[in-house]
Amino acid sequence: MSLKNKIKNALKWKKTSEYCAEKLGISEDEFNKIKKEIYAEGREKRKEERDMGYVTDDCTSSFDVEKGQGKITGVSHTEPKSAEEIIQLLNIDTTKWKLSQYWNKQMSDHWRISALITKLKNSDTEHIEQLLKVWKPKKFKPVKRINSKSKKDVCAILSLQDIHFGKEGNQTIDKDFEETIVDLVERAHGGHNLKKIFYVVGGDLINMDTWAGTTTSGTPLENCATATDAYMQAFDALYWSINYIKQYCDDLQVVYIPGNHDRLSSFHLSHALSRSIDDPNILWDVNYLERKVHVWGDNFFAFEHGDVNTKNSLLLYATEFPQQWGITKNRTLFTGHLHHKKKIEYITTNERTGFMLKILPSLSRTDYWHYHNKFIGSKRSGVIELHDYVKGNICELTYSPD
Repeated sequence: MSLKNKIKNALKWKKTSEYCAEKLGISEDEFNKIKKEIYAEGREKRKEERDMGYVTDDCTSSFDVEKGQGKITGVSHTEPKSAEEIIQLLNIDTTKWKLSQYWNKQMSDHWRISALITKLKNSDTEHIEQLLKVWKPKKFKPVKRINSKSKKDVCAILSLQDIHFGKEGNQTIDKDFEETIVDLVERAHGGHNLKKIFYVVGGDLINMDTWAGTTTSGTPLENCATATDAYMQAFDALYWSINYIKQYCDDLQVVYIPGNHDRLSSFHLSHALSRSIDDPNILWDVNYLERKVHVWGDNFFAFEHGDVNTKNSLLLYATEFPQQWGITKNRTLFTGHLHHKKKIEYITTNERTGFMLKILPSLSRTDYWHYHNKFIGSKRSGVIELHDYVKGNICELTYSPD
């Protein structure tokens, strides 16, 4: 073995030059001179390899699609000196991923390279596009429009807020949702001519709003599904329900209300539905407004989720919607959020200024957080209300899947 190769091996001992020279039987000056030559040759070789972007095929990668994160590891015979070199060596697609962090570890004869990458926001649309390519709408049994025996025209309010698709315990919520829709609509149609139906969607339709499975504000949740699976389950359920309900009424008005769990995802879902279903008899109110009002005859229908203070609702709606308030006499605010049923009636000396707040129940099951905080005992159910054009509320039907 040549002296230079002996010194190369001695450098791996990670001892002092004096110690290595003594073991090799040469002077310290001679050892240091050859060591400098070895280092100079190494630097030149590393430069050539960096210019070539040399990295071995020994690369592994793992990705968490829900969190939009990935990790890539590889082996290089040179030490990367910059983020640009890491991107080049690991072949990271910078149009979809951003290099968040990297580190190198020197092994015996190579460098182990590790990199954390984060998905760019503009690539989320590509992920959604891929989901939609494989999505197939749920089939529903066509229902022939049957005229009701009753000649009395009524308007129905069907608001199933707080479904929480993807929540722990709600693995079969899609079946409960479908059963409730079918029972309520068929019973309402059996005794009344459904002139118009206001179908309220949103209001914590989906349990989460982020890839990490948290609410819009970042609160951690107990989930039984990923964000994408919950979204697609909710989309299927609403796509089916809208096509089913529209066959029982002359006019269908879909009203979107944002919730505190899914402000962004439920808005995207509602907007996508409005572009997916083409029917002239369906009206879409999918604007992002937290409070909405619709008028039918002498009826003032107000909708909101209910997660914000509702104590001053009478004055708020009278002030915010003065025109609709002034031409009606039967005024009702429908909310959710609390997962239980409750009515609060505001009566003044003038009957025409009365106001009814109705908190609607939920079909969602109890998870550990609600159990731990003693939010239990509420009956899972859905409600449909029927209103006369002049007299207001005339009937309320309830269905419980339990």
